[in-house]
Parts: sequence; structure tokens; C-alpha cells
Amino acid sequence: MNPLTIRFVLTTTGLGILGGCTTVPREAGFGDVEKLVAERTTMRVHWNQGTTADQAVEEVIRASLQAELTADQAVQIALLNNRNLQAIYEELGIAQADLVQAGLLKNPVFDGLFRFPDRAPRGPNVELSVTQDFIDILFIPARKKLAASQFEAAKLHVAASVVNLAAEVRSAYYRL
Repeated sequence: MNPLTIRFVLTTTGLGILGGCTTVPREAGFGDVEKLVAERTTMRVHWNQGTTADQAVEEVIRASLQAELTADQAVQIALLNNRNLQAIYEELGIAQADLVQAGLLKNPVFDGLFRFPDRAPRGPNVELSVTQDFIDILFIPARKKLAASQFEAAKLHVAASVVNLAAEVRSAYYRL
């Protein structure tokens, strides 16, 4: 192999390794959902992710259930304690991961061939190759734009689900 080919293979491998080291924030757009919900209701939402803040929310729910509930308290408890809503919040993480993946190159393909001939010329024959779809680079901006719009749609869907649940709980409270 000539030095230019070796440099190209090492550069491609390095970019592939660095591109694979991307992390996705755990809150994945939840702050935007909180703002949207706060604009439409006076209620607080919480994404249960197994942290110490989740225990504080459970304490608030237990304390609220000790006395007679008002409509606002019933809505707040439903928004903090609804399992379906917690599952819908996970859509934000999926959409965020899709957005990150849209900006990444596809993984290169590494091939290796080792031959040990039994006839002349004797000695091992080694062939190594790396294949990367560089045309895919041209599609990254379009994929990122599409994924960004899907992420925004997911945030709006989650916020709409929260507001709808608040309206349903308030309606049920007054019906009862």
C-alpha cells in the first residue's frame, strides 16, 4: 500500500470512531414540552427517569392525596403520576436519537483476506480493505432537516397529549 492509501484508511477509520462516540441527552426536548404545557396550563409536568427528583414528586403526590382534592390538584396528580404519559415522554428520546443518527455517517465496512498459498510464490498474502459510502454524505443535511422536523412534531405531540389529559381529568372531576 502506498502512504496516501494508508493515510486515507486511517483518516476514515478515525472519523468513523469519533462519529460513533455521540451521546444523546437524557432530557431530549422535555424542557420545550414543559414550556408549551406551562403556556397552556398552570400545571407542572415531570418525566420519571429514576432520579432523586422522582422521589420528591412522589412525596408531593402523597401529600396531595391526604386531603380533599380540588380540580387543579386532581389534574396535577394525573400529570405527575400517569403511566401512559410517562410512556409518551419516551417518544422524545426516540426522536432525539433519530435526529442524532441522521447526522452520522454510516459505518464503514472492513474486509480482510489472508491466504497462505501452497505453491510458489510462498508466503502469506494479505489484503485489507475499507469501504465507505461517501455519496451518503450528500444526504446528511436533508436527513438532519427531516429528523429535526420529526423531533419538533414529537415535542408538539407530547405537549398535546399532556394538555388533552389535563382537560380530560378536569372534565371527569366536574362530572363526578
